[in-house]
Amino acid sequence: MKKIFFLAVCFLLVDVSESSASNVKGAVNFEGETLSFELSGQQSWDYDLKRVKSKGQTKVQLEVKSADQQALEQIRNVKNPFVESIQIAESPDKKKWLVEFILKNDRVETFDYLTDQPSKLIVDFYKSEAPIAAQEEKPKATAKTAATTKSEATDKAADRRPADVDILRIDDPAGIETSVLAKAGLYDAGDAKFARFAMKESEYNEDAIIKSRSNYYLKFPILESEFSFWKKMKENPPVYEVQPEKTEENKQARLLRTLFNRKKYLVFLQTADWFAQKYPQSRYHEMVAFMKGDAFVELWKEEQNDAFYEQAQNAYREALTQYPESQLSERTSLLTGMLAIDKADYMSAIRRLNLHIENKKYANKISKLYAQLGLSYGYSRINKLPDALAVLNEVEKNTKDKLVLAEVAVRRGDFNFFGKKFDEATGAYDQAIKKHPLVSQLFPSAYFNKMEAQFWKEKYRESHQSALDFAQNFPTHDFAPYALTRVGELLDIMGAEQTKSVGAYLETHFRYGDSPKTIVARLHLLSTKMKSMKNEELEPTLKKMDELAEKSDLPNIDQFKVVMVADGFARRQNYLKAIDILSKFYQQNPNRPDVKQVTNRIAKNISDEIKQLADNQQFHSLLKTYRQYADTWLKTHSRIDTDYFLGLAYDSAGAYEVALEKYRKVLGNLNQISGKPEEKVARVNQYLPSFDSLYLKLANGSYNNVAYQDAYHFLDKIQNPLKLSESEQVERVQLASHLYEQRGDSSTSARYLKDLSGLWQGNASLALPVNFKLAEMQVGKSEFNEAIGTYEKCRTALLADENPQKSDLVKLANEYSQLLISQGKSAQAIDMLSSLLKKHGAKYGMNQERYLLGDLHFKAGEIKKAENAWSFIEADKGGVWKQLADEKMKQASWDVDYKKHLKRIPAMSQFGEQQ
Repeated sequence: MKKIFFLAVCFLLVDVSESSASNVKGAVNFEGETLSFELSGQQSWDYDLKRVKSKGQTKVQLEVKSADQQALEQIRNVKNPFVESIQIAESPDKKKWLVEFILKNDRVETFDYLTDQPSKLIVDFYKSEAPIAAQEEKPKATAKTAATTKSEATDKAADRRPADVDILRIDDPAGIETSVLAKAGLYDAGDAKFARFAMKESEYNEDAIIKSRSNYYLKFPILESEFSFWKKMKENPPVYEVQPEKTEENKQARLLRTLFNRKKYLVFLQTADWFAQKYPQSRYHEMVAFMKGDAFVELWKEEQNDAFYEQAQNAYREALTQYPESQLSERTSLLTGMLAIDKADYMSAIRRLNLHIENKKYANKISKLYAQLGLSYGYSRINKLPDALAVLNEVEKNTKDKLVLAEVAVRRGDFNFFGKKFDEATGAYDQAIKKHPLVSQLFPSAYFNKMEAQFWKEKYRESHQSALDFAQNFPTHDFAPYALTRVGELLDIMGAEQTKSVGAYLETHFRYGDSPKTIVARLHLLSTKMKSMKNEELEPTLKKMDELAEKSDLPNIDQFKVVMVADGFARRQNYLKAIDILSKFYQQNPNRPDVKQVTNRIAKNISDEIKQLADNQQFHSLLKTYRQYADTWLKTHSRIDTDYFLGLAYDSAGAYEVALEKYRKVLGNLNQISGKPEEKVARVNQYLPSFDSLYLKLANGSYNNVAYQDAYHFLDKIQNPLKLSESEQVERVQLASHLYEQRGDSSTSARYLKDLSGLWQGNASLALPVNFKLAEMQVGKSEFNEAIGTYEKCRTALLADENPQKSDLVKLANEYSQLLISQGKSAQAIDMLSSLLKKHGAKYGMNQERYLLGDLHFKAGEIKKAENAWSFIEADKGGVWKQLADEKMKQASWDVDYKKHLKRIPAMSQFGEQQ
């Protein structure tokens, strides 16, 4: 928590100003796995948050100038697994409020941050994977001591930074990114080796890998480690010296040197031409000749003008021709070839480096080895990999220099990587790292390019380890953000918990700031967060994603951004919006090399929409959606599950023949891929039923289509009925009962129902149809006691269900009461009806059942109870039942009055006494 709070202070704290507490508003939200406490109404906030432990309790103390009492009280009434209680107290000087959140345990983490537009102070509570340390609460200090403590705390906070690398400021004034997923709490400045991003064996998920093949990932740039010798040559240019003499020629030579040293290259070149004409036999011409080449090189670098490059090469060639024995000739000869490498003029580089290699003067010089390294690189860049590797082998044979040998080993991997021979590249890099310790210090490409080679060969575990190795060995390298981003993507690909991949993206952003190389990680973060965003947060988030994509120079970053946005809407289950975004991008970019990733995603989102409609039983909308895309995306991206969902829709509409046709087509396609690798891929990426589920659909459809023999055939093919879902198990038993009853085998029919009723351990409400049917059959066979036991199971299930079907309540009330009455168990019928009406009567009305209950009381002579039961019959909806109840009550009242009248007649009174 301390680390997170430090970040909040570093990134988000703004200047404070006085503000009226009366304008402060509060809100408490509990969504998913996070409890958010918000204060709004001020443009700036002065607050402090710390975690303490006192008397065995873990507390989070928020000290804020202004607070909303109503909001603080409101949180007390929000049930949540994080905060036990709140203590609120005004500070002694009455300038601040101290709010103590008493946490339920020490695994509750917090993240506090400020947002802009609107300005809010937010404290999020969420679960942590491990206990969070807290400082012991100290006694309240004096004003002087408190001031000192606060100053010390500020100094300590200012000194904190991630291990091995400075933390960079995040430029996010609107708070869009700093609030995004910061509550994950996975940034840890002390974890320099990124141990928390290691992949556990138990986390590895093959299905997740198969599913990830439909995802879209960008190719990161190739990392080319600079030639070590060439880097040293650039860092140690020639030092041109002119010893002072009392001559005009010497004075002008010193002027040339001064102009050169002061980087006045154009003036130097003009002056050099004048000097050559003024002193045609000068002994300084050799020095000036090489200086001219250097000057043109510097101008080329500054102006990015190729004309200066050509002039530099011409100047060096002239210098070498005129002064072949110069001390600078060896260096310059090698330099001309290496400059051509930098210019990507590989054919010229090959020619010039070959000239250096063939020059007998350099036969025993190390510069020959350097030239061969450059030559091999030139061959690799013009796709002459065998020639490049052959030159490397020759260098390896002719030197014992450890640095050169390490470079040869790494270049062997680089060249194979350039040629997209990823397996060979990986093997070469492994050998380089194993044999040459210098590689881990000086050659980052051995780790980064190996990571990429393994990634594109789908060797994800190995790629993940290489990415971590790179981040550990080269944490400040310019490509480190790419490596950590790939760590996050690989964690997601291999099936680790999303919090780990999100943590890697967070680490990338927090550690390397707003670098263009963190943009891919930030797009991942924003896309992930879209699932839980409020509608008003979407627009600024989408705008932010557009801005980020414009700042990156990665190829296809615009396509990646579109995919991330579409994925965000898909996470919100707004598949139609995702389809629309991807379709528009495709229409504008139909010829992209990897546009198939976009079209595949469109088809997937259509299938997700159809699946959602099927789950919600919106079959009319399902058929409408299918017709909308049938001749476009679904035609070019056929899926087995589409026919299955169509079968469900037609089945629901009563078009059993068409439904059976769809189910049979699904069965045929599944049989074709059964037992093959394609089946695994299809089942991971599509919503396919098991064979047993499909046989059940075929059996039910055949039964409804009056094809009883086919229904029996498909039902008999179900091999593992207990692996069916609970609803499917009930459906199977019902169907079997119907089929056997149709064949006249009522005993077998009843046995199916009885077996399920006796053994059922699932959701009791799902078994209601089976128990109703079983009770009906038991009554038909005069097994009245057994029927009563079955109806009691129905009663128990309906009383336990908070939202039962009214039809089930009515069925039980009428059928069960009739059975009980017929068996002389009216009291039991009264008890059953009373329990149903007490539980569900107010919600469902059930006027007929109320009349029945009252009638049972009436027949038992319990007039008051009858009157009470009938009094609940709704006057405006009771209809005939209200009328019948009123008539019976009138009749009962007349009978009572008539008996009283008879007792007033003496004869009748005497007759009554005799009676």
